[in-house]
Amino acid sequence: MTAVLETLVQVCGLLAIALAVRVVVDAWLDVPYAVLLVLVGVVISLLRIDIGLRLSTDVIIGFVLPIILFDGVVELDRTALRENVAVPLTLVVLGIPLAVVLLGPIIDLAFGLSIGVSLLLAAILVPTDPVAVLSVFEELDVPERLTIVIDSESLFNDGVAIVIVDVILALLAAGTEPMSGLEIAEFVITDLLVVSLGGFLLGCGLGYGATRFIHRLPERMAILLVTVLVAYGSYVLAESGGVSGILATVGAGLFVKLDADDGIGPDAVEFVRDIWSGGAFLLSTVVYVLIGVQVPIDTLTVYLPAALLVAVFVLLVRAVVVYVLVGAVNEIVSRPLPRSYQHVLVSGGLHTVVPIALALGLPPWVPHREFVQAVVFGVAIIGALVQGTLLPSILRAIGLGERATGVAEPSSRRNGDSP
Repeated sequence: MTAVLETLVQVCGLLAIALAVRVVVDAWLDVPYAVLLVLVGVVISLLRIDIGLRLSTDVIIGFVLPIILFDGVVELDRTALRENVAVPLTLVVLGIPLAVVLLGPIIDLAFGLSIGVSLLLAAILVPTDPVAVLSVFEELDVPERLTIVIDSESLFNDGVAIVIVDVILALLAAGTEPMSGLEIAEFVITDLLVVSLGGFLLGCGLGYGATRFIHRLPERMAILLVTVLVAYGSYVLAESGGVSGILATVGAGLFVKLDADDGIGPDAVEFVRDIWSGGAFLLSTVVYVLIGVQVPIDTLTVYLPAALLVAVFVLLVRAVVVYVLVGAVNEIVSRPLPRSYQHVLVSGGLHTVVPIALALGLPPWVPHREFVQAVVFGVAIIGALVQGTLLPSILRAIGLGERATGVAEPSSRRNGDSP
């Protein structure tokens, strides 16, 4: 069997497993699809079955994330996003640094790793993943405003968290060269502003230009090619220029306008949107299974108590960040975010794809690398198992979700009417 044919067999096997999981979830279980995929992967890992496929940082961040993030941003209801941007923007710009600053010293105090490694672990764990949460929202009658807030926060926090991790790694690598507190602060702020804002603005410019070009292309295949080029091209150009590729992709998606106007027919728009949604779904399906498959069972067994403790720390810090910052935003906006929505922001904050990608990509010289990787995998699995499976019950308990009836509508990010 050739290598290509063997890979195709392995991918088909994963998709067959995913199909079986989807059927089971739809028919019998009230568990998020993405969460169950991770748990199936963990079972495969426990059984020591080698499926021959592995995830890497480059594959997740360079290949998978641009598709998932670009599709997510393009699908967002722009009007609803503008009306509710204050909360997700605050949670990204202020919440991520605050979470790292709070979580890092707590981890250092509990395990004595050194403050640098503790802050690194905190920064890796901060990004939240909406896929599992939104899969529940599709099944339940959850308010559109809550969906927009959770979705938009997670789409933007990935890029910011990746930049913070890179900055901390750079500081750790330069640990032998003494730097004053002022020099460290200047280095961190400059890198965060230049890398994050530079990547985002580059993507916005490319997205705007792509939109102007798309409106001159009524043919649907040409439109699809332009969107693929701008999604990956923005990432490649940004990374080549030393700024954030992920935020460039997000910025590009934010400014790409796929609406049935200016000569673009509704059939062409629907075709392009469906291709992107299908691609994002297939990639995320494979990734979630492989996350479970790559759980280092032997190492995780050793560090399981630490992973459990860190999972509690992460949840507590998430609660502090959400309740404090959202409470502050509520004092100055005309439409405060209800407390029940804040509860879901806390309980639905799963930490899977991006944290695991960052953990897998840690260079060998990082102190306590094995501990950090095991804890990140542990927090991801514990969050999926506990928070993910309890989320439907939590939504119902606080009165935010009843199972929808009838034929499902298209993605809620396309057409939402906020409460």
